[in-house]
Amino acid sequence: MERVTQKNGRGYYLLGDGIYSDWGVPEKFRGDAVDRLAAYEGTGLEPEEIKATFTPEAVIKLAAQALGTTPDRLRELAQADREKNDPLTLDELRGMRGKWVWVVSPDKDLTVSAWAYVGANHVFTYWEYDNDELVGRVVYNLCDYGAWIAYRNPIKTVMPGEEQHGV
Repeated sequence: MERVTQKNGRGYYLLGDGIYSDWGVPEKFRGDAVDRLAAYEGTGLEPEEIKATFTPEAVIKLAAQALGTTPDRLRELAQADREKNDPLTLDELRGMRGKWVWVVSPDKDLTVSAWAYVGANHVFTYWEYDNDELVGRVVYNLCDYGAWIAYRNPIKTVMPGEEQHGV
């Protein structure tokens, strides 16, 4: 790469040697931006070569090194964070108006584990079967949150009479 900066006798990097003002006087520019350009030129790398050094794998390695861990461990933590599915707080649930959540209700008369639509003050579950007939619906009041729980994604639930193995 051809250099556009030059170092003067006082150690400053200058830009613009040979550029003349309207009055025919040579102008030279210096400053932080010129110093940064000179440092970039000093690497001897072309722009494409700079971009190629920052592959996703290289960034993961650098991040892991900075955090004092391994790239594999960093990937494991990222995956666990993506799969995080803690119960929603009431404030989080209220903020999801117009969205679908996974509802679990351990009601002794009607155990529900299904997708539900979040409304202003209620959460609605629906069951549809053949011919798009609406067979049933359960409405949960947000004021009763805690008697039923909502999640962002489905969870494995154990229905009454089932055994839970390995947990």
